[in-house]
Amino acid sequence: MVIVIAVMAISSGCKLIENLHPELVKRGAEFPGSHKCGDCHVDIYNEWVESSHSQSYISEEFRVSTNNYEFKFCIRCHVPETIFTSLEVASGSKTEISLSKSKKDEIAPRDYNLKDGVDCHGCHLTADCTLAGPHAGISPHPIEKKEGLFKSSELCGKCHVDTFEEYLMYVGNGNDETCQNCHMPAVRRKLIQDEPWQKLHVRKEGKAHTFSSLSALKNNKDFIELTFTEISNSNKQVKGKVEILNTKVNHSIPTGKYGYKEVLLLINLKDNFGRIVKSKQESMFVELNTQLKPGEKKIYNFTFDIDDESNKAKELEAVLFRTNFNRTNKTLLAKAELELGTPQSSQ
Repeated sequence: MVIVIAVMAISSGCKLIENLHPELVKRGAEFPGSHKCGDCHVDIYNEWVESSHSQSYISEEFRVSTNNYEFKFCIRCHVPETIFTSLEVASGSKTEISLSKSKKDEIAPRDYNLKDGVDCHGCHLTADCTLAGPHAGISPHPIEKKEGLFKSSELCGKCHVDTFEEYLMYVGNGNDETCQNCHMPAVRRKLIQDEPWQKLHVRKEGKAHTFSSLSALKNNKDFIELTFTEISNSNKQVKGKVEILNTKVNHSIPTGKYGYKEVLLLINLKDNFGRIVKSKQESMFVELNTQLKPGEKKIYNFTFDIDDESNKAKELEAVLFRTNFNRTNKTLLAKAELELGTPQSSQ
């Protein structure tokens, strides 16, 4: 009986919860968009607007990667209707809800508000059209508490499937950090800032909606060890090794099977004025199986021959960053510097 009632409610469209903002739980073009959520959730909305989630559909990189949106397989996670694909019932079992034309347990893409990318509904609207989150709420609209899901990496794994599967292989080996711990910094604040409703709320522990690798870097500045070893410095040559160790990340760097993902290592030789006079680069790709896996150490050899332009070599520099196809966007992951001593005479 519970299943029948639930399916009837959804088959006729999302049921309207008795609240002051019934439009927020309407599916389809009737949903006004995430900006409406931002009327109250001001801080969260402002973080989301600047995040990769809000840009997931309109970014130039995604448009080019999908050949002007022709690769429909990618659309479902870049503009998801909701990550909740099934409805839990009283017995603890699940009944499949046909949200759109999609396979069983597969996220359905939406065909409205595309510019919002991964919007508020994508993560917070359940299959029976209630809003869910890590905290329960009553006013100005009900929120169903799903603390376990929203604090676990399983939530992110709904779309980031390959990274999540890899994460499950390594988590528990002395590092139990979740996706949220690294990519959504902890904050203590009221969930809404709009008057008068903010007066009814107390400050709670929550997460910033930045979804950023930069957030991970700020929280774990030493998650990659980058060091110079076995350095030899003579009048004719500077050579040695650069060692890279993934110490704290439970997935590969870079990670994910789709889109252009490159991590680039630059090894530079600088003169007395800080100018780069010699350089070597190495790239890491998932497709070529050259990514840096959890706990893995990679060693790169380098040799710089000394000539007239580099005869005053003073410093070695190693820089590791993530970049895009055109290498116009660079996210610094790690950096190491080593001042060279007096060159040893060559025989």
